[in-house]
Amino acid sequence: MNTDLKYKVLFVKSEETSVKFFINKLGFKMYQKIEINGKVYPLLQNENKDLMAFMENAGKDEVNVLNTDDCLRDYYLFKQRNIQTLGKPQYDHKGLTIGFNDPSGSRFMLLEERDYTDA
Repeated sequence: MNTDLKYKVLFVKSEETSVKFFINKLGFKMYQKIEINGKVYPLLQNENKDLMAFMENAGKDEVNVLNTDDCLRDYYLFKQRNIQTLGKPQYDHKGLTIGFNDPSGSRFMLLEERDYTDA
């Protein structure tokens, strides 16, 4: 049994705008819609089969962290897909990061975790 399925909730300023951005620009697919407490939320899936629910949270300016195994590969892929708000790759204490926004202003950070401790 494969238990590697990853599930993440992304809090965004505009659910509709963010979902369109992730499908049209980042290549995610609509997996299904789920109902939680009487509200229906879109559940998208990326090429790694990770699932992401999008919930509108217009009052807060949160940074959603998305993990990757290759930040530089994704940086050049995002540049090819003309992501307008794409930042430059930067190193921080967790690893290599890239910041970007969707068209509604929701903020995201792509993170390739790295261990900087000496072996």
